[in-house]
Amino acid sequence: MRSRVRWILTASTFTLGIAIGIIASYYFGSWVDARYGTGSVFSTLLVLVAIVGGFYNLYRYVSRQLKNLK
Repeated sequence: MRSRVRWILTASTFTLGIAIGIIASYYFGSWVDARYGTGSVFSTLLVLVAIVGGFYNLYRYVSRQLKNLK
């Protein structure tokens, strides 16, 4: 039971981290776009960076956990 709860908490932490990163990067990118008049270049670029960074962090965590199981 504790193992299941730990995995649920871990999954929700990664989900929340990725969501906050995407939202923050979108608003920051929108601000930069509005300031320099670049359309939606920076908001799109920063959202993509946040998505890639979040999934890379998840990949590193899962790889580490799989090494610990062996």
